[in-house]
Amino acid sequence: MKTLRFEKPRGFALQAAAEFYAGFIPGSGMAAASADGLTLAFRLDKTFEAVTVALRDDGACLVAECSGTIDTHLLSRQVGRMLGLDADANAWLAVGERDSVVGKLQAEFSGFFTAAKASPYDAAAWGVISPRMNMRAAAHLKMAISEKHGDTVTLMGRVHHVFPSPQQIIDIDRFPGLSDVKLERLKGIAVAALEGKLDADRLRAMPVNDALADLQTLPGVGPWTASHILFRGAALIDGLPTAEPRILHGLGDAYGIESPTVEVFARLAEAWRPFRMWVCILLARHLARSGGWNKPVLARERAAAGRQLRRAAH
Repeated sequence: MKTLRFEKPRGFALQAAAEFYAGFIPGSGMAAASADGLTLAFRLDKTFEAVTVALRDDGACLVAECSGTIDTHLLSRQVGRMLGLDADANAWLAVGERDSVVGKLQAEFSGFFTAAKASPYDAAAWGVISPRMNMRAAAHLKMAISEKHGDTVTLMGRVHHVFPSPQQIIDIDRFPGLSDVKLERLKGIAVAALEGKLDADRLRAMPVNDALADLQTLPGVGPWTASHILFRGAALIDGLPTAEPRILHGLGDAYGIESPTVEVFARLAEAWRPFRMWVCILLARHLARSGGWNKPVLARERAAAGRQLRRAAH
């Protein structure tokens, strides 16, 4: 076990991130919140080692007890990306100072910066497993795959199951509850990960539209999944996820705009730079808290958004 220390950014609260992960169904099995900290279990960037990190507050610092790798530099970068520790905290808080609605959202979710998926690989796996399934059922299936075919990491006496590495996925012949089509797509994602196509640094360095188009060449990856991989898996700080209509609904509710368009969304978002994606996460959380997360029209709107993005790509 190794110990890492992170300087706590101004305004950041670990418990705010833990609260998010506690209710984040797609992250089931990846994150465990407690009264005094947050534990994350995931695959390390590039090497795909299974790692576990237990974070707690220690005054002006965050202390992380880690197990599963000796590459603490890579691990520190990944944890920083997931929680937003690598961003300019003053610049983030300044967005709320110049846009009063964002300021209210920052106050509504006090201390929250971001809380991303562990990696593009993890986000892609969820994007393949979850379609046409109840989210909780998909989360249980993903955890079952982790327990059967993944690795275990023990940290401070607790055993954590980590979703299989790409090579472990390739070696699976079949799995109860996972269709043959989804398994083949999951294996295609695994191959892409081994080839470096899902590397977070690579995707973050690309222009957003190029990255989205590139991701949609992967098996089973359409506009929504590509957006999920890029924005939530690679944890972009700035960008507009137009494939997810919930953001528009959250925007309309927060700003008091009836049926806002993508054009209105883009115009308002100019004031959020360079944290447009972080604001979008707050808008989605605001919508969920206000009871609008499961509106009946969302599935139809998501399909329409996907068709529009496909046309734009061609």
